[in-house]
Amino acid sequence: MKRMGKGRLRRHTARNVAMIACGSALGGALAGAVVPALAFDFSISGFIRHEMAIKLSDKENQADGHGNPFNGQEVPLEPLGLNLSTLTGVNNLLTSVGLPALTTATQPLFGSALTLPPTGYRNVRTASNDFNLMATRIEVNMAAAIDANWSARVTVRGYYDWNAYDDNTKDLDMFETQFRDGGGGTPLEYAQDDFMIDVPVATVDYTNGPLFIRAGNQQIAWGEAIFFRVMDVPAGLDYRRHMIFEPAIEEYGDKRVPALGIRASYQLNSDWEVEAFIQKFEPTIYPNLSTPYSVVPDQFTVHERYKGYADDLWNVGGRIRAQLGNLGLQFIAVSRHNPDGVYRWTKSGVNKDLPVLPGSGATLAETPFEVDQDKGVKSQEEWFWYANSIRLDGVQGLNAAVDDFQPATGALTAYNVGASDALARGELDTFFWLSGGLRGHIERLFPYENVFGASVNYVFDGEPGSFLEQLIGRVEVTYTPERTFTNPTLGQDFIKEDQWAFAAVFEKWHRWSQEFPAAYLVLQFMYKNGSDIFDVGTRHLSGYNSTSTTTPTGVDYSAAIAFAGFQPSPSLEWKFEWAVLYEIDGGWLFQPGLRWKPNDKWEVNLYSNIVVAPENGRSAMTVVDYVDELALRVTYQF
Repeated sequence: MKRMGKGRLRRHTARNVAMIACGSALGGALAGAVVPALAFDFSISGFIRHEMAIKLSDKENQADGHGNPFNGQEVPLEPLGLNLSTLTGVNNLLTSVGLPALTTATQPLFGSALTLPPTGYRNVRTASNDFNLMATRIEVNMAAAIDANWSARVTVRGYYDWNAYDDNTKDLDMFETQFRDGGGGTPLEYAQDDFMIDVPVATVDYTNGPLFIRAGNQQIAWGEAIFFRVMDVPAGLDYRRHMIFEPAIEEYGDKRVPALGIRASYQLNSDWEVEAFIQKFEPTIYPNLSTPYSVVPDQFTVHERYKGYADDLWNVGGRIRAQLGNLGLQFIAVSRHNPDGVYRWTKSGVNKDLPVLPGSGATLAETPFEVDQDKGVKSQEEWFWYANSIRLDGVQGLNAAVDDFQPATGALTAYNVGASDALARGELDTFFWLSGGLRGHIERLFPYENVFGASVNYVFDGEPGSFLEQLIGRVEVTYTPERTFTNPTLGQDFIKEDQWAFAAVFEKWHRWSQEFPAAYLVLQFMYKNGSDIFDVGTRHLSGYNSTSTTTPTGVDYSAAIAFAGFQPSPSLEWKFEWAVLYEIDGGWLFQPGLRWKPNDKWEVNLYSNIVVAPENGRSAMTVVDYVDELALRVTYQF
């Protein structure tokens, strides 16, 4: 059965419905026979919850247009690497190519492009938000025990976002995806701009002694992670509702993407169990562009290569588990398509001319760029600032866009700059000047991979009342041979590298005094090579360790430590929770929280997310450094 996340409490109200079979029309033959009743138990429960996150700082999400640090700035451009910031500089350029000098600077010459002196002016308003989140959800859970062998479950979830955000988007699209008709992220979801309705669970279960089978739409949870996922590989995550900033102690309980499939387990004996699944592939769902927690800068257009590409794929996997006294063992093998996906440049397909080159639109459509004078990148400074922010290589990213889309890029006079930072900046400023702003186009694909893993856990027998009593130690390791990673250049050739992920976990229930119930404590360490601890976009670590003025030199690994837990009050009415994540390379996430449950119907959860991540080019937390918020959830359960 699916294990519910810690902190989510359910109350089930059961009622019995009797179904009595009557005698058939052939009553003469069956007259007087006693027909047994077929009874099944039906329960329904759920909750209504209002969720909000109040900003505690004036930082805005830099991935959103309204949070772009270049808004309202006149950034001097240097086309061809020349300083044309003065009329003298412009005239030197004109006379060098045999054109007459100007007596006054003309601005603009071609609409908002080709300004003299050249500037990349981003005419976009910077917003000031009070909220990161303002939403209401309702969830209804229905379960039926049909007989001793058969049961069924259905969960219906509705989520409405009130769009209480100060942004520059007329119709902010919070939930629609490109994955399927109706905008849903999964087959049993319907989504529009401000709401989604889905069925994350719709299963039929069969149990017969040691055999258990579950078929239908389901979430497969193999991990028990605080922030980290090592063994939890069957499903991707849905980040649309509150990114990763719900209470960490709930262990992604609301995040795993459901999918149609069959899962079966068999208890071989009292010690050993085997399990296997086959499930339709469903990708990780990232927040849409311009939404409060978006992770892709909205100077990009993302083409999701799922519908018509990967929508008929299936994942398969299995695991073997054993409990040998105090020793627990687990071995997994999963053949899947990476749900997080990888990104690369793709043709824009947008036929829009460069203002100074009429008829150039058809050629430009064969490149990864389109003219966008409203939301596009305006200067090489902006290009390199964002490349560093999302851990890409600004120089080689330009080269990949040029080399991988010949002859169209060559026809527009774009060229490979080699390793020259100066030439890259000059070429970029030339095209930003000629266009007035460019938008980049990227695509997400879902490469195939095999994941193998093993874990060992041990329950320590310490002295009664000691800290070692019932302490659980666990080590998890996964190996993915030849894993595919996003190249920091966004080039067509992805990076392939064997990946290892390792986690060491210690957890226990510990009673500090007789006056208080036991506290739950968990300490975790995680190490991963290839990509960072969050795996967003499967970015390769070779794009790390840079600044907006230096190219990345990369790092060898990503590592972090997390400490979390909760302490109930003596009456169990209150519960203090905490979670702290520390990246070895400098990023911090603090998440203190308090739950109040005055009765079995109401619950109030107040918690905060505080991110501290210095910009040293090494921290994965830097991209969410704007998330300083106070979150509140008020829940009514029925």
